[in-house]
Amino acid sequence: MKLITWTLARKQADEIHAEDRLLWVEGSAGGGKTIYAAHKTIKYALQHPNSRLGVFRETLTALKVTSLLEIRELLDEYGIPYQENKSLHTIRFPNRATIFFRGLDDFKKIRSLNLDFIWVEQAEETTYYTYQELKRRLRGEVGKHSYLQFILTYTPELEDDWNYQEAHRKGKGRIIHFSYKDNPFLPESYIRDLEELQEEDPELWNKYGLGKFGKLTNRIYSKWDEKPLPRDPDFWTAGVDFGYNNPAAFLLIGWIDGEPYIHREIYQRHLTNADLIKKAKELLETKGLKPEDLTDVICDAAEPDRIEEFYRAGFNADGGTKNVEASIDRVKTVTLHIDPECVNTKREIKSYKYKKDKEGNVLEKPVDKFNHAMDAARYIIFKVLGPVEESTKLKTWLVMG
Repeated sequence: MKLITWTLARKQADEIHAEDRLLWVEGSAGGGKTIYAAHKTIKYALQHPNSRLGVFRETLTALKVTSLLEIRELLDEYGIPYQENKSLHTIRFPNRATIFFRGLDDFKKIRSLNLDFIWVEQAEETTYYTYQELKRRLRGEVGKHSYLQFILTYTPELEDDWNYQEAHRKGKGRIIHFSYKDNPFLPESYIRDLEELQEEDPELWNKYGLGKFGKLTNRIYSKWDEKPLPRDPDFWTAGVDFGYNNPAAFLLIGWIDGEPYIHREIYQRHLTNADLIKKAKELLETKGLKPEDLTDVICDAAEPDRIEEFYRAGFNADGGTKNVEASIDRVKTVTLHIDPECVNTKREIKSYKYKKDKEGNVLEKPVDKFNHAMDAARYIIFKVLGPVEESTKLKTWLVMG
């Protein structure tokens, strides 16, 4: 076996050999949870010939730009030989160990698996029922002669969540807690942005900075549900929030009878504008659409150069309103329908909340952190529906067929 020198932070290296059957890996944003679990997955595969490993997230779409991407990049970085079957979503090693990548929204493809190792990324997105079903898949023959392992990585949310109950209340398995301070590879700009939450919002700091369970008050949106498009929309639009160290967000939104359906999302860090445009076009192709089929693509107005690049790529792109309060007020007047595929949008909307002043008074301004999909949504919804006082003056193309 080739000798591999892992590139790990100190705490990741301290925990890389953990063989606990049930391992809860929790902590703050940027703490290195995903990288740790990706290394654990590769390590198990290399050390266990013929083993079968399952890597899961709520949807395969989200999995491809997180766990699958991380594992593929690590294998290339370390020069580890492998074969990837992109249609079956598997990675196979020369020792015949195989990693299966699956979305948890299709149980038919999960119930047939007998696995030696399981990793669930963003476990807070899934259900207790799914967790129990996956535990029954951990029964591989290879692991029985060594050790079987189930790893769950997640950012803590509420204390009544099933993962808190299982890990903290019932004490099932072992908990490893990562802080952003355990990750020396984070950019300084990201750390500064995160640490600003200490003053801006102690509740979000508790969640994203400290990685602890707790309550969130003053949430902005209550009118939303998980609902896919019931039919072809009357027209298509998109909202865009730019980013690099922070995720860029592109939301494809279909409209039916004046209501927005957030149908698909691109939500990824370290994308150049060219990368984002390419991925947006690929997303549209899966729906039989072209850039010019979108009535409007409304972007963060603070990035005129990037908006122009979208425009030159064929999108009807323009800058969104800079009036945050007015656009939030407009979004509140409709029900946001979010497709189950859009896991990052769902996660953001649960944490999107108003600021408080030092006296504890709720302000009419949102906390400007972890809100990339929320910004993308309000840009385009405000464009389509206009200010609240113009609620009866929908664009004429709302009723065009």
